[in-house]
Amino acid sequence: AKVVREAFDSLGKPPDPGHTSVRDLIHGGESQTVEFKSTARTSLHTGKEDTKVKHAVAKTVCGFMNTQGGRLLIGVEDDGSVRGIEEEMAHLRKKPDRDGYELMVRGILENYLSQTTARIVEIHFEKASSGKTVCICQVSEAPEGVFSKPPGGGDHSEFWARMGNQTKQLHGTKLVAYLKDRFEN
Repeated sequence: AKVVREAFDSLGKPPDPGHTSVRDLIHGGESQTVEFKSTARTSLHTGKEDTKVKHAVAKTVCGFMNTQGGRLLIGVEDDGSVRGIEEEMAHLRKKPDRDGYELMVRGILENYLSQTTARIVEIHFEKASSGKTVCICQVSEAPEGVFSKPPGGGDHSEFWARMGNQTKQLHGTKLVAYLKDRFEN
């Protein structure tokens, strides 16, 4: 019974007990390895599902995968205020809970990215001091270049890399040089 209770107690917590708390991540602000997104799929302007919002999440994860990895905090505004994911989670049709939210985020990543993320992206949830829930995507660096679909769909033709506190798209000779330097050495 104790083992079962401990297993249930650990649900939704990060796998690494020495992790940085969501409070500390937010306090540190956006950086080379930390990015904030208000929502995973909902436009704050219309309140409806939006492909541009989903693409923004996917390109950030893509950028982390193509550099040194990082953490995407969903439910946090650019200024560090915690919005939480509760409202967006409540609008999930089949499973309006953490499990459903993780499935939704993983679905976005699988749809937009050229590489399966199951072993590269760990998803967990933490309560902020406000009591609101933040979804944390812990992204490892990928062993090879990862590409994203553009917001309107199509093939996996966009290459994103993390440069400081921004995710930038690389093209042409800059892309070729980056791929050679990052993945061939």
